[in-house]
Amino acid sequence: MANRYKLFFFALILASFNLRPGITSVSPLLHGITDDLGMSSTTASLLTSIPLLCMGIGSLFAGRLASRFQSEKVITIFIACIGIATFLRFFATSPLYLLITALFIGVGVGIVSPLMSGFIKNYFADKVALMIGMYSTFMVVGASIAVGLTTPIQHWFSDSWKAGLGFWFVFALIAIPLWIGVMNHPHTLKQRTSTQQRSSLPLQNKQAWLLTAFAGLATLLFYCISAWLPAIVEDKGYDSSYAGLVGTLCMIAQLPVTLCLHLLLRAIPSRKFWITFFIGSEIVGLILLGFTDVTPIIASICLGISAGGLISLTLLLPIDKTNSPLEASTWSAMTQAIGYMIGAIGPIIIGVLYDYTGSFGPTMYLLIVLGLVVIFLGWKIAKPVTRTTINVKIVSSPK
Repeated sequence: MANRYKLFFFALILASFNLRPGITSVSPLLHGITDDLGMSSTTASLLTSIPLLCMGIGSLFAGRLASRFQSEKVITIFIACIGIATFLRFFATSPLYLLITALFIGVGVGIVSPLMSGFIKNYFADKVALMIGMYSTFMVVGASIAVGLTTPIQHWFSDSWKAGLGFWFVFALIAIPLWIGVMNHPHTLKQRTSTQQRSSLPLQNKQAWLLTAFAGLATLLFYCISAWLPAIVEDKGYDSSYAGLVGTLCMIAQLPVTLCLHLLLRAIPSRKFWITFFIGSEIVGLILLGFTDVTPIIASICLGISAGGLISLTLLLPIDKTNSPLEASTWSAMTQAIGYMIGAIGPIIIGVLYDYTGSFGPTMYLLIVLGLVVIFLGWKIAKPVTRTTINVKIVSSPK
């Protein structure tokens, strides 16, 4: 049993490593890609926005696939999809080719991500907060590794940006054998309900819509900061290398929060408190960044703490609000689908606003107002709700 638990744990970690490098590895190589393939900046930006949109669309089908097929099998297949699409970047010869790989990576991530919430609820029912923290931490670690090592890998492979992008298929190559093992030793759910459990999205549930709005705006805040933080720092008069350092520190600051979320929740279980705290940290960071002369490093740490906390909470709240792994997957699918779509357009809105006003000041005001809205939504969804009684029993499948 201990060996099986280790298998499930390491499968979770390896899955999380696969969910960001296909997207974050692009930005360090963007200049070389555009020069080599003759891509415009607008076309090149689609290498990031297409995966985000496809992640949203893919999330819509995750619950349905999980109910029709074995959830573990679906996760394994789409991790393989991410790996194959990433590997094919070794052979990229045109902008269209790269955009197609971005599409398949986005779909794979969009389907795997919400199913991981159900996986955690199923396999780690007594350690949900801890596993959410580990899952989101290693997702950030995977993204950070891809950002930091893609350029050195490019140099190791004779300055080939194709190798820099394609190298990250190794995460899938390592993960797939573990997930095949999970498929062969799954937990089996025996559920008894008064009505047949639905695998469709909870479109008639008010709490699900409130949670979706919360996750969508939290995602928008995250991607706006991720995309524009270095540019905002440069706009304040700092050079590009310093701006890059600020962006890196913001990402690093996420890690302690995602890793220690379960300890924070054990000390203060109130979701309302932590939603307010993390958004408060974001607002403080935005005020320091936009309206003071305090070093942007302090603002980046505040923004990173907020981002790490909100990432973990948006993964945890669907599990809090649901009664079964399948229901957790469908709620996660709904929140992530709309969240990713909103996140994809957020940076574009900020860019248009900057082009129109010539300043990031209005952007700061907008993001602060959105942060206050997120606090309001968070307090609404953190209220206790009446649940339909459902008995869930988890047993080991026969060998």
